[in-house]
Amino acid sequence: MDTGTYGYPKQGVKKIDPSYDVPEGVDIRGRYDEEFAKILTKDALKFVAELQREFRSHIRYALECRKEAKRRYNEGALPGFNPATRYIREGEWVCAPVPPAVADRKVEITGPVERKMVINALNSGAKVFMAFQWISPWRSCSTGT
Repeated sequence: MDTGTYGYPKQGVKKIDPSYDVPEGVDIRGRYDEEFAKILTKDALKFVAELQREFRSHIRYALECRKEAKRRYNEGALPGFNPATRYIREGEWVCAPVPPAVADRKVEITGPVERKMVINALNSGAKVFMAFQWISPWRSCSTGT
């Protein structure tokens, strides 16, 4: 049996309804109906096909590199940094300062929504709190709430 990219059996090309507008040279494998046709328009499919045609050799190379890395890891090797990027890691550089709008990202997540939990959240110092409103089916059945 012929296998696909990830070792799964290749799916046969299904004939699609001729009313769908699919670019020349594009085969739809799998479900493609009116729901998908709204998103996967002819232009969208043409764009994806052009990307695939332009970058297919890069994708194949990346997949081969993954296979080789997996083989090495299976043999006990450990992952490491790419030697080609050493100059970046060892270079002298700094990041821009964090913008004030995102500098304080503290959020208190609380639940269930009860007076004590809301008071604790408001007193936590966080600028935002999220309350988790969930009523368990068991609680509903056993207490009638």
